[in-house]
Amino acid sequence: MPKDTTRVIVFGSGNVATSLGRAWESSGVVIAGFCNRAGVVPPGFISTKAPCFKKASEIDVIADYALIAVRDDVIFPMIDQLPQHLTPIHFSGAQPNPRRGGVIWCAQSVQPNNPGDVKNIPMIVTSNEEAISEKLMAFAKRISSHVLLTTEENRQKGHLIAVFAVNFTNHALAVAHELSEQAGIPWDWFVPMIDAMSKGAMDGKAYERQTGPGLRGEDAIISSQLKALKAHPTLQELYKATTASIQNLHDKPKT
Repeated sequence: MPKDTTRVIVFGSGNVATSLGRAWESSGVVIAGFCNRAGVVPPGFISTKAPCFKKASEIDVIADYALIAVRDDVIFPMIDQLPQHLTPIHFSGAQPNPRRGGVIWCAQSVQPNNPGDVKNIPMIVTSNEEAISEKLMAFAKRISSHVLLTTEENRQKGHLIAVFAVNFTNHALAVAHELSEQAGIPWDWFVPMIDAMSKGAMDGKAYERQTGPGLRGEDAIISSQLKALKAHPTLQELYKATTASIQNLHDKPKT
């Protein structure tokens, strides 16, 4: 085995752990072990004979990086249990940099067991140490063609922006689809307008393209639509809050 071969321990068994881990494995990175609650090899890996651990404190194999692909609330408790020879890398957009090691945040959802698509996912690298940043940049470039270096603060701000741009937008579309099914209205009605809205948003023109009763201050329509949502009190509150946000944003003079 070449002396410069990178060795890693894969923590977790979800989408990030399996898709990114398998992509790095395909790039020549050695999977020296796995650590997850079940203590098993996640599906799809070639390294099926690598040792498996249930706790970070049990790891007794040599590796360079600990790839901490777990829920945000257990990232740092897990890092605290790591053997000192392992450099931690976590994948959260919102959590701070570890004291040593760094972060590789995927600025796009990682689909389950789909390492082939990883090369198109933008990866944002942050670390408190310049030398580690350089290493993580090279490590991320093994599997992605879009790797960027930034600060912890900008990464966390980027994650917040992504919540609005992607998570909230996707939720609104899921709600709309459910309402269309309940009303027996074909979803095809809305596909062209969603497509036009998406293209405008990608051109940075979402503000200019805003429309609807909230923007126009059509109180009678707003009241009528709130009554139509009487059976969905949570959606009523979402409608009110979103309408107020639209009106607040467009009442402010542009700078």
